[in-house]
Amino acid sequence: MSDLDIKTLTGSMDSARESAKSLTKQVEAIQKDGLDVATQLAQERLRVKREADLKKRLAIHKALAEYRNRQLISQEEYSLKVQFLRQFKNTAMGEKEWAEILKIKKELEELEKKEKAEFDGDLKNIRRAQFMCFLVAAWIAYLIVWGDK
Repeated sequence: MSDLDIKTLTGSMDSARESAKSLTKQVEAIQKDGLDVATQLAQERLRVKREADLKKRLAIHKALAEYRNRQLISQEEYSLKVQFLRQFKNTAMGEKEWAEILKIKKELEELEKKEKAEFDGDLKNIRRAQFMCFLVAAWIAYLIVWGDK
């Protein structure tokens, strides 16, 4: 072997060694990135689990508050009924009048529900109109900026 062949061989070996070092660094960087992503995913799963637990606890508190509210309403309604019936000496007449009050209550609740449904429908129509206006404005802006190019 000549000096030139040896120099070429050693140069190729040095180049191969540098390439191997560079490749090793790239593999280590990829492994580190993978570890970072796995850590981030694990933290995200833990956060989601904590949020779900918190929502469960909040839901039970909300349910308990709603239960207490309904109990309070029932007790108030019962107290009002007792007071109302005391006004009437004839309990059969009082029961008839109380049934009329409950009928009016039911009508008011239905009216409130109907008004809410109408409001929600109107709100839906308004949102649809806003969306259509947005689309028209976007189309006009597109035509102004890019025109018929």
